[in-house]
Amino acid sequence: MIYLNTQIINVTPGEAIIVAKLNGQIMTCNTEALKLYQYPSIQAIKQYTLADLMPEDFAPFFPKEMTPEHLNINSYQPHVSKRRNGELFACKIHTHYQYIDNDKYLIGHVKTCDEAVDIEKLQLQQNIIVLERELIAERKKNNNNAYQLTSQKLSKCYPKLSNHDIKICHYLMLNYSSKTISEQLNITIDGVFAARKRIRKKLNLAPTDDLVKELIKCKVTC
Repeated sequence: MIYLNTQIINVTPGEAIIVAKLNGQIMTCNTEALKLYQYPSIQAIKQYTLADLMPEDFAPFFPKEMTPEHLNINSYQPHVSKRRNGELFACKIHTHYQYIDNDKYLIGHVKTCDEAVDIEKLQLQQNIIVLERELIAERKKNNNNAYQLTSQKLSKCYPKLSNHDIKICHYLMLNYSSKTISEQLNITIDGVFAARKRIRKKLNLAPTDDLVKELIKCKVTC
């Protein structure tokens, strides 16, 4: 399948493909998708969003923007979808990003389920999963916003701090353990200890000074 002169990747024979913007607006699809969802043409399905292909109880939970937390990147996951006439059916969906003409698009790969599925049970599971993913995405967004604020404050107070130093400081202020910080930044625990020592030196702290208290003070007063 080709869209805007770009080959859609990882397409397997017989599966339905839907190309959408990150806000869910459908841009195009292949013939298999038109048959599966029972739309008469690409122009017809382009009038809708991905939420319109979902059960009505799922649509309100559909995110305003598809972030990595919302995608089934590594595998096909069971889903309940809705045809144009409102009929619900079980399928398996795999989603990923692809850059097309310098823009980021969501690519949905859809396969029908051959085995018997309890639609109502799958709907409930689907709603729970999307709510969990939305919570993770919101937490990540809030953490990113908090980090940006911390970065601005610390850079103003202590210009000598590097971006890596500021990341360490951010996690210290969140009361993360050295082990957790090492996992977040993919460095060793010894690397965290070395970073703390380096940061203390850049802040000109005495041995008795509390690093975290000094960082919090900076964030409040700067």
